[in-house]
Amino acid sequence: MKQFKTLVALVLALALTLSITSALAYTIKITPPTGLDAAATNTYKIYKVFDAVQSDAGISYKLVSGKNTAPAGFSVDTAGNVTYTGTSTDGTLTDADIAAIKAYVTEADLVDTLTATGSTAVTSKELGAGYFYIDTTTGTVVTIDSTNPDAEVNDKNSVPEVDKKITGASSVDTDGKKALAQVGTTVEYSAEITIGKGAKGYIFHDTMETGLAYNNDAAVTGVTADGHYTVGKEGNDTFTITFNDDYIKTLTEGTKLTVTYSATVTDDAITTDPLNNTAYVSYGDKNSNNRTPDTEADVYEAKFTVTKKDGKGNALEGAGFVIKNGEGKYYKIENKVVSWVDDEAAATEYKSNAQGAVPAFTGLANGTYTLVEKTVPAGYNKAADQTFTIAEHDYTAANLEQTAEVVNNAGQELPSTGGIGTTIFYIAGLVLVLGAAAIVIARRKAEQN
Repeated sequence: MKQFKTLVALVLALALTLSITSALAYTIKITPPTGLDAAATNTYKIYKVFDAVQSDAGISYKLVSGKNTAPAGFSVDTAGNVTYTGTSTDGTLTDADIAAIKAYVTEADLVDTLTATGSTAVTSKELGAGYFYIDTTTGTVVTIDSTNPDAEVNDKNSVPEVDKKITGASSVDTDGKKALAQVGTTVEYSAEITIGKGAKGYIFHDTMETGLAYNNDAAVTGVTADGHYTVGKEGNDTFTITFNDDYIKTLTEGTKLTVTYSATVTDDAITTDPLNNTAYVSYGDKNSNNRTPDTEADVYEAKFTVTKKDGKGNALEGAGFVIKNGEGKYYKIENKVVSWVDDEAAATEYKSNAQGAVPAFTGLANGTYTLVEKTVPAGYNKAADQTFTIAEHDYTAANLEQTAEVVNNAGQELPSTGGIGTTIFYIAGLVLVLGAAAIVIARRKAEQN
């Protein structure tokens, strides 16, 4: 009978320790979740819930000094011995049990605080035997397995993931990470957030570079998200989306939420550097620095620059140019917005200066264009039209910053119209003059004779 009672006591002790505790945890080694940003820090707080005593009969638990009650789901006898009285039947604590323990412990029960960087494990100081509760800034309570004499804990919480893509622009790569867009047009984005285990404190952060103007249209779709988030702004972020914790906690690991939003391209000082748009999700306690790695999508614009010279290779001032697209419409830029007009007279015309430089036609998307000389310097012939193409999915400087040298030759005297023109009259006049002179000379000789 005594052996049977001992066996029952051991089984009950094992069931109690398979949850968030370690009965004989002299030290606790905690390994953070995988996939953390290398610079992210997670803080783990270890609380002693009960003292533990080992004897030949097994392990028994007692209230820590200063306590006179046990949390809900546990009972204590007159001798201070603690037993489990909750509803669990599989040796793990229920959510209600964990919530009761969380409410039970106080800062007076805190025995160690550990900070882990990235996914590198950390080990507590010597804690003695006990039944411990571990909380974390990354998510919900950390559960551990019992070992003797030390405990090794794998943080079962998982970090969220976020992946942002461009879904609408003049030209978008297949992975959605790069796009070509015309100044003044709208670029559409979509960011997919994958919920991690033990989720809490989720905030989506998005930052746009100068040259991209957020259109204040962020929205979240997926799993009835309406009413469970707030759009705002923090620090240098362009905008943030803060999710309601009670809502996030109802979502299972792997659930996906989608953030959609857009921006207008406003930058007309084009270089080969892209307009960056980055996003990440912070999570955990408000004062923690836990965050996902940045996810980025870049917008590019193109420009076309003309240099004007004469036939001798010298700079030529005063030549004016316009460009038209494949639909025969003309480029017009006004207030950093590019549009295409039917009338050449309404187009933006750029003229060469004394150095032959012509302002760049900026903010172009992919496409085929034609350069037309609209104003021809006096004394020169009009240059032939030139066609150039900005290829999609090509983000090299050779494609995005194209140039051309246009030459005007000096004008030549136009030929007279109709046969030999006035030349015949000059010849006839000369013959008449010579004939008249011959007649005069002949008469004078006759008179002298």
